[in-house]
Amino acid sequence: MQLLLLLIPWLLAIVWVVSINSILIAILLAGATFVQFYLYKKEPLPFLWKMVTSIMQLFWIMAAFLTNTPYITLGIVLPFAALFFMRTSIHEEQEKHLLLSSNYEQQMALLYELRKQRHDLQKHASALLHSDSSSEEYRSTLHSRYTQIDNILRGESNVVAGALYAYNEQAIEKGVNLEYHIQHAISGSPLYEYEIISFIGNILENSIDAAYDYSIASGQQGTILFSCRKQSGIWIIICKNDSLSLDDQTIDRIFTNRSISTKTGNHEGIGTQEIMRIVRKHNGMLDFSVIENEFTLKIKIPDVRELSGL
Repeated sequence: MQLLLLLIPWLLAIVWVVSINSILIAILLAGATFVQFYLYKKEPLPFLWKMVTSIMQLFWIMAAFLTNTPYITLGIVLPFAALFFMRTSIHEEQEKHLLLSSNYEQQMALLYELRKQRHDLQKHASALLHSDSSSEEYRSTLHSRYTQIDNILRGESNVVAGALYAYNEQAIEKGVNLEYHIQHAISGSPLYEYEIISFIGNILENSIDAAYDYSIASGQQGTILFSCRKQSGIWIIICKNDSLSLDDQTIDRIFTNRSISTKTGNHEGIGTQEIMRIVRKHNGMLDFSVIENEFTLKIKIPDVRELSGL
């Protein structure tokens, strides 16, 4: 019902131009009406935006009617076109919201793990203090457990730490060995926080899937090494992972608009396109290599901050 009400300006315009025998303009308006009807159904937009657009379109019709100038009715296309031009900002905000909302669960999982480790730490400390014969294996396991989470949290913001922890847990669930070598916290990079979540998320998801497929096919544990450091004003992010052999067509198209996903099933390689988009936005460089069963992704991003408020 709302959609039909929003088409009233178009219907009024068509009826009026037909009544004064402006058939060509009527045909153009009919085509534009069909386009608006299709796009409104395909992509929901805020109702207030649609209503404002309709009111502006009615003013265009009134101007054409009062001046008896039929071609002015074509001006009702302009508010509609502007609406879909502005929808880009909505998409960006929705993307930010989805990324940060999903990261909330990751942070809650990280917080739960920290609380659990704090609770268990007293028991382990008591066992070490009251047992002179504590095995070296027990101490090594304990050290590994508590330094692993420390390596993830060190220097990172809460949002990024939650994401890194979540992908570490995902790797463990799939039996993949994921190691972080983060010399400088990626939170300090010039990327916006929501971009970092998308950036590392796409990199690590692809790496975990590739390493998992490799482990299934080879019978050996797949490994991933993710490192981040800043050197001479350049952020250097490197991700190495075990991978099955890639065909030439996939290699040629990877990180392009024609990329083909290496995942099983029907995928379009959207993740690699998003990685390249972020790198280009920050004037960075992306390079990759595939040597036998090792895929290496190397990204360099200059430490240049966008100025705001100018």
